[in-house]
Amino acid sequence: MTRRLLATLAFGLTLAAGFALGTIGRSPVESQTPITESDIPTIPPTAAVFVAVNAHDSDEAERHLYPAPQTALQIAESLGLSEGQRGQLRQLQHDTEAEITALGRRLATEERRLARAFAENNIEATRIDALTARISALDGRIRALRLRSHLATREALTPDQLLRFASIRGYDSAPDNERDDDPLR
Repeated sequence: MTRRLLATLAFGLTLAAGFALGTIGRSPVESQTPITESDIPTIPPTAAVFVAVNAHDSDEAERHLYPAPQTALQIAESLGLSEGQRGQLRQLQHDTEAEITALGRRLATEERRLARAFAENNIEATRIDALTARISALDGRIRALRLRSHLATREALTPDQLLRFASIRGYDSAPDNERDDDPLR
């Protein structure tokens, strides 16, 4: 008898807590006021867009002697970069950042669409698949842009500058298991 009374009491308390917290008894549509465009944050056209850098990609590229343009520019004196090389790397960095910013805005828009679909209770599996596929594609394009900038930076440097880069950064010119006649492999 005592067990039954305790179980009933526990169930009643759980049910009461659920109603108090609003998690039971109301559908999401009933519990929310309509969402307007002003409720969803936007990014002003002139605002900077932060797009996270995949540090692992950058570290791996640089470890294998594919420096980022900003890294090469930071140590330009030590590398002995010519003014032409510096200008080329500045332009590469500027162009890459501009394109990443544009893609970052599109990525933020898609993220807001996904959030809005959930907030408005207007979501199903196919919409989730479509929105997350667009988000992933944009993220992949941003990642590829960054990595292509590493490739272009390597092409702008001479073999001696790449060896100096490896020495300055404390990298081997190539891992031991990948060495052959070419020290820049």
